[in-house]
Amino acid sequence: MKQNMTIPMFRLARAASLVFAFLAFAAVNIARADNTQPAVGVYALHTGGKISYHYRVINNSQQNITAVAIGRNNRNDKDPSNDTNELIDLPAGWNPKLGIPSTSANSPTGWRVSLIAPEENETHSIAWEVINERSPRLLAGQSVNKMSISLDKADNNYMTGHALITYAEGEPVNLTVPIERLDRTPPELTVNLSPYTIMSQGNKFVAIHATFTIKDDYDRMPEIRLESITANEPMDASDIRDVSIGLDDRYFKFRAVSKTPAGRIYTVTYSATDASGNQAIASSTVTVTVTTATPATKPVTAPVPVTKPVTAPVPVTTPAPVKTPAVVPRSTAPLH
Repeated sequence: MKQNMTIPMFRLARAASLVFAFLAFAAVNIARADNTQPAVGVYALHTGGKISYHYRVINNSQQNITAVAIGRNNRNDKDPSNDTNELIDLPAGWNPKLGIPSTSANSPTGWRVSLIAPEENETHSIAWEVINERSPRLLAGQSVNKMSISLDKADNNYMTGHALITYAEGEPVNLTVPIERLDRTPPELTVNLSPYTIMSQGNKFVAIHATFTIKDDYDRMPEIRLESITANEPMDASDIRDVSIGLDDRYFKFRAVSKTPAGRIYTVTYSATDASGNQAIASSTVTVTVTTATPATKPVTAPVPVTKPVTAPVPVTTPAPVKTPAVVPRSTAPLH
């Protein structure tokens, strides 16, 4: 009877110990997640026609760090067979024999940068590690911002995924932490078009120039892109010239015409995208002003009355009577 009671009690005690161990494990992981494990953050910049990813590592643990690999996930277990690389595009100027050129990467003093499995798989990871025993470790409570890598084009995998932390000693030897995106704020963008008002000029084209006011927390040169050009009335395909939608196009021509007396309004929309992928949209307008000319008219003046000149009447004179000379009767007496 006692033996039968012992087994259930033993099983109960074992179950209780397992529950206790699970709670202890959960508590440790919660503690690590609560600012007690290293933190790796990233932001990106446009630099010299390339995308440069900058990593900030904060050692919140009580152990010294000797290596940081971005794009590497060991899943925090003891099984190396399920470790994965998360990066796709190789650094700018990378050479299989020479590795990463110094112009494409920055490292803390006494550290070096290298690729992990760049040839064996389509994916890879990038690791910074101490050069030798005399190299400075990243001590507990310290942070470093001198880890960066440049690519020929943007690769979002460098902004997400995981980082593998290697400790100098202690347990665990390696720890995978998520990469935090530090820049989540889009740029501030204002678009200015010149001229912003044009007169209707009988289908003539007017050159338009776009300028911008841009501000970003990290990236000094966000990517500018012409998104669209629309109008408040139907346009013909030929009303806009020398325009490239989807590119950084700042010069084009508009037809100075309107189909309505209210005038045509062209709306030009641009986007600004920083290297971390945050995008802002802004628009500006150009107005075609229509003027209605008043026809010239001859001034109307009061007619001048035509009057017949008044002349003095010609006096009528009665002609003097013609005097008839007296006729002397001819004598009939014979001449002597």
